[in-house]
Amino acid sequence: MSRVAAIDCGTNSIRLLVADYDGSRLHELTRRMEIVRLGAGVDRTGELAPEALARTFDALRDYAAEIERLGATRVRMVATSATRDARNRGELVAGVRAILGVDPEVISGDEEAALSFGGAIGDLVGGSGQFGGPGPAGAPSQPDASDRSDASGQPGPSGSPGPSDARGASGVGPGAPGPMGTSGQLGKIGLSGTGGVSSVATPILLADIGGGSTELVFGDARGVRAARSVNVGCVRLAERHLRDDPPTPAQAAAIVADVHAALDLAAQTVPLTEAATLVGVAGTVTTVAALAAGLQGYDADRIHLSVTSAEQVAAVTERLLGMTHDERAALAVMHPGRVDVIASGALVLRTLVERTGAASIVASERDILDGIALALAIAPPAASAAVPPPTAPFLPTVAGPAAG
Repeated sequence: MSRVAAIDCGTNSIRLLVADYDGSRLHELTRRMEIVRLGAGVDRTGELAPEALARTFDALRDYAAEIERLGATRVRMVATSATRDARNRGELVAGVRAILGVDPEVISGDEEAALSFGGAIGDLVGGSGQFGGPGPAGAPSQPDASDRSDASGQPGPSGSPGPSDARGASGVGPGAPGPMGTSGQLGKIGLSGTGGVSSVATPILLADIGGGSTELVFGDARGVRAARSVNVGCVRLAERHLRDDPPTPAQAAAIVADVHAALDLAAQTVPLTEAATLVGVAGTVTTVAALAAGLQGYDADRIHLSVTSAEQVAAVTERLLGMTHDERAALAVMHPGRVDVIASGALVLRTLVERTGAASIVASERDILDGIALALAIAPPAASAAVPPPTAPFLPTVAGPAAG
């Protein structure tokens, strides 16, 4: 059994996953997240700010100590949208090398999409069993306010799949909550499939809404068919357009216009309206799902593989747009690091749901961080700590240019 450490450095957060790999699945030991807002101001200045780099390096020193304590033998760190866009990315690379002893990979949008898909697909097709929850030596996960959500273990079966809409996720079962409504049992997709039988209708369109970019991946259990990364994320759009509290209708409309323009670009590569199931990863999606369910605290087990209807997404978005910063901060499931960007992220999600025509969206707590760890674990032992994602049925390479 090998022990690996994966680090995802996004626009809003930096996250760590340490896991054991037994040859077929990952067994999580610890999963941590810190909001560092590395991408603060990058859309405007084109550079990583000194204070943002300092916050990132402080978090990374803590991660390095944790990696050493747990004895991970291989480490891989990837940096995404904000670092791709920054002229001074070399400062980040040098700092990471000094702290971790490995160079971070500044990955392309295509690579980011492939890793996100690889991390999520295992729990969307029955019987794949790639990801296990924390073992006896593990620490519990934390609620996520990052670009990409954390999970606290893996939920068990939650019933049979509901009826499938032609362009939606598996149906919501009895007792599903209303928009921003009372708490209740979240609608869940079924987990009864075995031997590669899909628990959701395929093909899947996976949306990874991050802080700086959004990755859109079209594929199924056999691999990725098309992918595109576009520069619309919750931090980038909030910095670009949100000036008032709450936002004005004109500011919201400007974000929607940017998202539509990005989706027009993505549609040149990715068939946005042909998927049978829409799946979302990242903190925007999971937070919207928690709000739609009326949860009184962030519960990753309940959110993972939950189903939120298009109507609920629209209602949550409208409510968030009408709230002040303090009102959003008071929401039971809201992490402080997401308060100022959740409205812009929800607008990205709502616009995407409308463009795809999906009846609902499945939220996944498995994402790029899990994909990084899995790719590292299955790479040849002789390879360096920083390796490109391998080609495999559950972690394929992607086709199409990236714009992120």
